[in-house]
Amino acid sequence: MKKIFYICLLAIMSFLIVSGCSSNSSGDGGNESKDSASESLGDSSQDESSEQSEESDDVIELRVAWWGGQERHDRTLKVIDLFEEKYPNIKIVAEYSGFDGYFDKLTTQFAAGNAPDVIQYGGNLNDYVLKDVVLPLDEFVGNQIDISKHSESMLDAATFDGKLYGLTLGTTAWGVLVNKTAFDKTGVSLPSKDWTWEDFRDLTPKLSEGLDGTYGTADFEEDGFGVFLAQRDKFSYLDGEIGFEATDVADWFQLWKDLRESGGAAVPEIQVSASQTPEQSLIVQGDVAIESVASNQYGAYSNATKDEFLLYPYPYDSETGKNGVSLRPSQFFAGNKMTEHPEEVAKFIDFFVNDLEATEILGNDRGAPVNSDVRVNLIDKADEIDQAIFEYIDLVSETSDAPYIPNYPGYNENTQLFKETAEKIYFDQSSVEDAANNYYDKLIDNIKKYTEE
Repeated sequence: MKKIFYICLLAIMSFLIVSGCSSNSSGDGGNESKDSASESLGDSSQDESSEQSEESDDVIELRVAWWGGQERHDRTLKVIDLFEEKYPNIKIVAEYSGFDGYFDKLTTQFAAGNAPDVIQYGGNLNDYVLKDVVLPLDEFVGNQIDISKHSESMLDAATFDGKLYGLTLGTTAWGVLVNKTAFDKTGVSLPSKDWTWEDFRDLTPKLSEGLDGTYGTADFEEDGFGVFLAQRDKFSYLDGEIGFEATDVADWFQLWKDLRESGGAAVPEIQVSASQTPEQSLIVQGDVAIESVASNQYGAYSNATKDEFLLYPYPYDSETGKNGVSLRPSQFFAGNKMTEHPEEVAKFIDFFVNDLEATEILGNDRGAPVNSDVRVNLIDKADEIDQAIFEYIDLVSETSDAPYIPNYPGYNENTQLFKETAEKIYFDQSSVEDAANNYYDKLIDNIKKYTEE
């Protein structure tokens, strides 16, 4: 019996020695960590990684979802590689796509209980907070998350009922992308940066006339309507209150109907084919010479074409003297409330917005950084495109006092409602007045449905 006991003891000690060597095996934790979990268990030369390896021999897997164009995907994947090098026991599974259908898929995933751990939201973060599916981050602030260099306004944008639910990925502002190359071809003079809607109505038909198969402008759609309201000292929805009337909706749709009839705006068949992916957008594809974009996407649009693009503020309302453009969070990263790894989620979000090397890779793709140290670092290294974005953000700061307004509750349904209303007018299925009244009534019903649940 004693002999058997010693044999068993020897076997157990041998197993422990082999296991200990395996857990301390060296690896760079970069691209190799995506292919082999066993190679991403840690590097004893890195204190933080060693500490994590001692905590668990298992690789933690986080699913991260975002939307965007190819340039954003490429930049984000590089940052993920960098994160995995720093945290070799965390493997990131990237889930990315274009914007179309992104939130429909996310809603389905939440309903099925299989949503990603880290999720990119837009101004509709509040909608998902109301659904109680977003992870509060307060307990991680000061530990896994550092917000000491973040602007208060951008923290406020992700704070609801006193709780922080996400980190802003960048500061951006709506703007008008102008194809200077197209203007040069027609001989139409570029407008000044304080242009008005009257100037806009005048020059867009001239662009259409001078360009073969290219229209002066694309419709500025729902986001443009928000700017239009701010020009009138109104707002869409804030603190439980609708801040406009059905007549404002009618005025907006009539403006674009008049532009189509004058030949200045794209015909309905082209407008409905519009994509929010920069590479497939109407302006990059040569269908229009002017399009509304978020300022952080200036680089992605510019890099997708050989034409020269310029970034302008919206045309001013000549009566109020306002352009209505506000500084706003571009997107947020937030955690899934049901994640099994909340601390690792917090570490990833913090890394994405605060790490100097990571933010150099990301640049201004998601907006001007909200971390002041990161912003100074990027300004010092800014290329021509990034410098143009910083200058535009400065221009908005100097010329507009429009506040940031979050999206409506029921984002998906209300965005679809706006799109359907526009298309009814495009194809003469409804008059402007009837379509505007119907939109307004349904919007109020939708908001009540989502806020009274």
